[in-house]
Amino acid sequence: MNAARSALTLARFGRKAAGVPPQFRLLRQQSTYARPAAGVNPAYDESVKLIDAYATKKRAEAELAAKELAQAEGSGASCEHVSALKKKWFDLAVEADINDSEVLWNAKNGLFDLTRPVYLHLKEQAWRGRPLEILMQRLLQMYVLPDLLDPRDVGTPEAQLNLTLSGSPDLILEPGSIISPSDAREQLEIELVKFHEDSRLHTLVMVDLDEPLEAQQTFREQFHWVVANLPFSKSQSKANTADGLVLLPYIPPHPARGTPAHRYAVVLFEQGEGGLKRLEATNVSRDSVLRNFVAQHGLRPAGISFFRASWTEAVDDIYRDVLKQTPPNYGVPPTLRSDIGPDGRKINVYKNY
Repeated sequence: MNAARSALTLARFGRKAAGVPPQFRLLRQQSTYARPAAGVNPAYDESVKLIDAYATKKRAEAELAAKELAQAEGSGASCEHVSALKKKWFDLAVEADINDSEVLWNAKNGLFDLTRPVYLHLKEQAWRGRPLEILMQRLLQMYVLPDLLDPRDVGTPEAQLNLTLSGSPDLILEPGSIISPSDAREQLEIELVKFHEDSRLHTLVMVDLDEPLEAQQTFREQFHWVVANLPFSKSQSKANTADGLVLLPYIPPHPARGTPAHRYAVVLFEQGEGGLKRLEATNVSRDSVLRNFVAQHGLRPAGISFFRASWTEAVDDIYRDVLKQTPPNYGVPPTLRSDIGPDGRKINVYKNY
């Protein structure tokens, strides 16, 4: 898919015309802003002057707040005082640009420069609207919560976790959407949009909630991917596993034949001590239980999403090529028929009436 052409088509004619599948949403749309011409509408020109004057005033106040913050940090002020000054500077910086027509247009079209406070503010506003409602609804509706974690421990996620397939960075997987396992044969690309300034360490966990446990005729969790010590901040939202500690390498989704659609949850946990504590190398079993893993390492959920996948013929290739296993088959065994002989031919049965 040509991303630029699809984005422009989406902006004009909608998802179907742009060729965006229903299980995805486009991350970015049209990329050029045209400011209305001056001198055409006097009322518009006056409003622009007022907005510019207000922005200039707030930028000056933000600069003073930034100097005050730098002095406080340099003099060893208390964490509470520094946090209050950071919030003061952030709020003033947002006020300076919040009425800029180009900023609002960019935000509407998914173009967020997260190094600027105003875009961080608008991004959080946009996410805490409908997208967060849909995420929480599907997590509960499809029983990801509480099957995976206690909803009281998760609460309302504080960060936006976006999942994209390898090679399609502009197409975000919608929570709960169904994909082909072959589409996720390469490891997913992870983006965590944090709405705070400082960098914190996180642990990435991908879990299959519906791995069959044949002996007990039930299902269990299976860890597919665990990476610790991943740094995220407002300016570093993409996960680079090379920066982290890989505790379990990625294995693709492989729902076995005869099982219902599997739920694959991806959770990013903030590590202990406010995201400052590093995890040491440790043995992690793919048969671990996530709740126990979280309690053992003192992790706190920061972002969560999930998708689903069902068996296709490509899954058997994953078993053979990646897992080096014989593909299982949990289909219902054929019913034995008394009127069929060992040779497969029907036995003539005569009954007296």
